[in-house]
Amino acid sequence: MRFLTPYLFPFFLFPFFCIAQEDDYFDDTFVRYEDRTYQKSIKTVEFNIQNVQLSLPVIVLGGGEILELQFDDLDAEYQDYTYTVIHCDRNWEKSDIPNSEYIDGFLEENVMKYDFSFNTVQPFIHYSLSFPSQNFQIKLSGNYILLVYKDFNREKPIITRRFRVYENLVKINAQVRMPMIIDKRRTHHQVDVNIDHPEYDIRNPFGDLALHIQQNYRWDNIKTSLQPIFVKEGKLIYDNMGEVLFEGGNEYRWIDTRSLRYQAENVSSIWYDPDSMKNHMFLLPDKELSKTRYSREPDINGAFSIDVREGNDPTRDADYVLVHFQLKYLDPIMDGGLYLYGGLTEWQIQPKYRMDFSYRDGIYECTAYLKQGYYNYQYVYVKDGETEGATELTEGSFFDARQIYTFYAYHKQMGSRYDRLIGHSIISSQN
Repeated sequence: MRFLTPYLFPFFLFPFFCIAQEDDYFDDTFVRYEDRTYQKSIKTVEFNIQNVQLSLPVIVLGGGEILELQFDDLDAEYQDYTYTVIHCDRNWEKSDIPNSEYIDGFLEENVMKYDFSFNTVQPFIHYSLSFPSQNFQIKLSGNYILLVYKDFNREKPIITRRFRVYENLVKINAQVRMPMIIDKRRTHHQVDVNIDHPEYDIRNPFGDLALHIQQNYRWDNIKTSLQPIFVKEGKLIYDNMGEVLFEGGNEYRWIDTRSLRYQAENVSSIWYDPDSMKNHMFLLPDKELSKTRYSREPDINGAFSIDVREGNDPTRDADYVLVHFQLKYLDPIMDGGLYLYGGLTEWQIQPKYRMDFSYRDGIYECTAYLKQGYYNYQYVYVKDGETEGATELTEGSFFDARQIYTFYAYHKQMGSRYDRLIGHSIISSQN
């Protein structure tokens, strides 16, 4: 198995605990053009390039790469699942292109690969699908939604996941440097970009072209529709003078749940509750890092990897465990909330992962029901009325932090009905 090169992979019972609140995140009956899980029984959704662990679901048009989606259904009764893809514009809204124009072959396919869990406390069925395939090819570049639905009925969505298909028509050169704004020099990343297109005609770069920049796997702080500052022959310069800034953040915290027999470094206790029939793992209370120095421990940029010590096949042998997170904090935050965040929350700021404050113990706490593996996570602050998470209060924010930045160049030519994805690039903030 090969790995996406920019990522680094390291390797007494409490009297009460907080159960994550359920909300309307699940059980929607209409399709949303975003990463979303619509049914409570669906867990551990993984979507990446086949055999490229931790990769983003981004492939080159006609390049032969395969995307793979995997997920568990805790209902543990076989279901008929079907999938299709939906073409979107640069802003992730459904395009006007008929599906017969961007799909070559069958317009939908059944999910045929599945396996039952083996020797686990939590029974489940593991499903997987992969495409493009011999009978299901993508014909156009751009943004897409993978839609998985139940009982051959698209009004019963199970999962939606975003992915991109790009063409190598332009070259994106980028670098991360210290911001020009004085008070952000030690806490933020400034991203400068040039697009070289000597053989590709871009007649109206200010109206027809859009540059998007994504930090790690995050969607809450993505920069979209950026326009060039200078236009030269065959080159577009995004020398933004400090306008495109990302919070540098810190390296992610980690938990290792690969064994339920032996406690990892930051685990307080592991036990099985016969009443709920669930495994429980209590973590040692985390400390806020905002007043400490930058952590240089390697991470996997907020992602997770499913694995198990006592088993052979993690997809079916890894069990589920209710992990109890705690963060020491002197006083509750009054103008917003703290959220558990990362790949384990599907990169969403979800109400079910909003942490509750215990006045008695001076801690924020929350739980997550996770499949065994290695997980990165952070605690992010979201101000009331806003949607973007910030790390400075809980994790700190440092220019030295190692983050991955991915770049996408969209172009809608005159007379065209869709946004082509004409370029893609990925860099690390610390090369």
